[in-house]
Amino acid sequence: MVYYGLLLYFVLEYIRPGSYVPALNALHLNSIVPVAVFLGAWLKKGENTVSRVLNSMNARWILYLVFLMIISGLTCDVKTYALMKFEAVIGYFFIFLVIKKEVYDVDKMRGVLATLVLVHLVVGALTPEMFSGDGERHYIASGSFLGDGNDFALSVNIAIPFCLFLMLDSQSVTKKMFYGGTLAVLVLAVVATQSRGGILALASVGFYYWLKHDRKILGVIGIAIVVVFIVAVAPPQFFDRMETMTKTGDEMEGSAQGRILAWTSAVRMATDHPFLGVGAGHFPTKYGAEYPPEGFRKNAIPWQTAHSSYFLVLGELGIPGIIFLLGIIVSNLLAGERTLRKTKPRLPSSDVTSRNLVIALNASLIAFMVGGAFLSGTYYPHIYLLAALLECGRDICLKSFATETVMHSSVNEVPLAYRGAHI
Repeated sequence: MVYYGLLLYFVLEYIRPGSYVPALNALHLNSIVPVAVFLGAWLKKGENTVSRVLNSMNARWILYLVFLMIISGLTCDVKTYALMKFEAVIGYFFIFLVIKKEVYDVDKMRGVLATLVLVHLVVGALTPEMFSGDGERHYIASGSFLGDGNDFALSVNIAIPFCLFLMLDSQSVTKKMFYGGTLAVLVLAVVATQSRGGILALASVGFYYWLKHDRKILGVIGIAIVVVFIVAVAPPQFFDRMETMTKTGDEMEGSAQGRILAWTSAVRMATDHPFLGVGAGHFPTKYGAEYPPEGFRKNAIPWQTAHSSYFLVLGELGIPGIIFLLGIIVSNLLAGERTLRKTKPRLPSSDVTSRNLVIALNASLIAFMVGGAFLSGTYYPHIYLLAALLECGRDICLKSFATETVMHSSVNEVPLAYRGAHI
């Protein structure tokens, strides 16, 4: 029951049914379900113990962030802002613990990844105007961390490797066709958002898969097919926005200039408050009231965020904050690569599913790493869910490798006469 409650949590967190049927908000499902799931996982005896989960690398990283937020919250100006961000991170940490306890085999991982893929499909279907081809940029009706096209593009890019894994892993032709079609829809969704950061994240995912693909020519053909597909379905406004990525100076597009200005102010915040930052949730107010861009008087610009996960955490939590974000990303990428190197010299007959799983999860982390550079996703669920899935995926891969190794050793120990050998 806990596992299915976890899947229900993903549906509620991403789709936010109350945004479409307000009467559902009276049930408080977005609060009741995660609490019930966490308590159920905490009390349930299973393969992974609570102590083992809490001693994991990523649990320590997140607890380090929680500690920073508590210390910074004691000195910040508006405690309510800091408390709201703290509550969000604590909630995601609880779900991190649930995933770590419940997702310990490939079948459960498939269920989680399939749910995360399907919720994005549903959110896209509930925002049909995004695919109308009118060239306009539309907001996502579910709200929350999927508020606008940039937010949605980041989340979809994280889900795309999950979909690709499920497509390659499926034995049924019907399932392969379904996930193949879903993959095309997800790519179309990224294009429809016209998010420049989203396109860069998508390109980084494709490049990573090409690096990991043994058949480089086949990989190039796959990337070419995606590019042709994008060119065929993208509206003219999409290409106009993409061209602005190469503009500099006075030719730079307005939102790009705004990002540079916000990033500069984040550095100034960290310079003045290197160890504690200005406080979680404080960037918008501090940016306008105390750290406006050069040439702007105080309170002359509307509140806005840093438009970057890295600069947001740098300004709000100082140098220790950026150490958290860079540390959890880099340490997981390195751990994933170590796992892939360790399991590469496998038996020819061994199942490649677990290795493909690690590759897919690494690709999702790269999507967050690149897309998050242009979007304030520090307090979104992505990095916390990925932190759990990455560790679970590596554990599954290493267990599969150990099983294959034991089986291979056992076969080698059987006398030749019993293996049908010819002397």
